[in-house]
Amino acid sequence: MIRRAAIRIRNLVDDTFGDAVHIGIGLNTGEVIVGTIGGGGKLEYTLIGDAVNVAARVEQLTKTTGDTILLTGSCAQALTDPVALLDRGRHEVKGKPEPVQVYALAD
Repeated sequence: MIRRAAIRIRNLVDDTFGDAVHIGIGLNTGEVIVGTIGGGGKLEYTLIGDAVNVAARVEQLTKTTGDTILLTGSCAQALTDPVALLDRGRHEVKGKPEPVQVYALAD
């Protein structure tokens, strides 16, 4: 479902802006804390946790690989529907002691 959402976002941006806007989407799987944070009239719905940080770092890798959507190895393993992936190798990401395996969608 998350993969389909990422593809839909990519397609909507492409259809709306063409080559004028380029985006990157990083997908990761893991536990997060989700909720509304803030006060004094300034509330924000957010996610926090290591899985979110890794997804953000993987999103930055799209600039290096040239892919719009990248998935971590743990995200690829969690997919329930078969999908063709392209191995983009293991990459160092800030905050992780070991390189993170990433894949692009082969579509």
